[in-house]
Amino acid sequence: MHLGLSTLLEFYRAHRSDDALVLGTVVTTEGSTYRKPGAMMLIAADGSHCGLISGGCLESDLAQHAKRVFEEAEPREITYDLSADEDLVWGLGIGCDGVIKLLLQKLSGDDGFGFLEALESAWQERQDGVLGLVTASSDPSCPIGSFAFACGTRFKAGNSRLLENIQQPATIHDLSRRFWRENISNAQGSVDLLLVPVIPPPALLICGAGVDTVPVARLATEMGWDCTVVDHRSGFARAERFPPVCKIRLLQPAELASEITLDKVDAAIMMSHNLSHDRQYLAQVVAAQVAYIGMLGPRTRRDRLLDEINVTNGQDGIHVHGPAGLDIGAEMPESIALSIISEIHACLNLRTGSELTPAGT
Repeated sequence: MHLGLSTLLEFYRAHRSDDALVLGTVVTTEGSTYRKPGAMMLIAADGSHCGLISGGCLESDLAQHAKRVFEEAEPREITYDLSADEDLVWGLGIGCDGVIKLLLQKLSGDDGFGFLEALESAWQERQDGVLGLVTASSDPSCPIGSFAFACGTRFKAGNSRLLENIQQPATIHDLSRRFWRENISNAQGSVDLLLVPVIPPPALLICGAGVDTVPVARLATEMGWDCTVVDHRSGFARAERFPPVCKIRLLQPAELASEITLDKVDAAIMMSHNLSHDRQYLAQVVAAQVAYIGMLGPRTRRDRLLDEINVTNGQDGIHVHGPAGLDIGAEMPESIALSIISEIHACLNLRTGSELTPAGT
């Protein structure tokens, strides 16, 4: 959903003192490929790299190509044909039977490492945006590798001509799409743009800090999600119990909406194991229209709490998942966490969570 950009930003922060980095972006694909257009990786001058543009098969080879980009400072197009015969030529043994075309470009530290500095500022305020990358051009003012990044009107970077075309409210663009393409033409020439929605990682709110919330928080943070855990018990709401990047808040259930910015929350799960507390949490996240709302326990428990807050499940766009999670036979906290995180991931990506390969196919 967010292209793994959280990991790229971590790499960028670790190399902020470098003179430059090389950005690799998948610009076109054909057939079966591990990643699709918009997937990115960063490469440092020492050859270290971060981000996946394949299943880990091509990244080391791209790091070698990046050496020329560091030296020449010119964008470089690389194509991998992974069909059966060509795969043997590359010696990779992948067998994906697809074609991947990538663009490598140098990002200078003097220019804020391209769009990375602006992206970090935008994500601190959880702003959605759009990144446009020139993949073909006959316009000298917008050569291949030119880019424009815009999150609303506050956060922007890149080519001024391109910014005129994408620096509009993000609602104009369909941010549910993985990527799309546009052509910009005028007297100066024609430019082909790859446009990618740049969306912060999901923000997960866990209401309750019992033993079974720990693996949920752990899986969420491993996914790169922004995770907040709230509880009124000081013995449970302790940072050392959770991954370091989790935000742990000690507060009463009734304080949730006043202490947490719920309109920035993408998913909330009630895990307090207390009817009164879950009722208070539920009322506030329903009122905030959080995209995914889940709770533990059987449907009868869910329906009782919804009835107590005068809400009918399925009406007015409200759907509370209870019991939360996908049916994977989960019983222990770790497998329950996997079930819940999987359902949230599917829902936020507008998927059903069904099998990719049903029996008999």
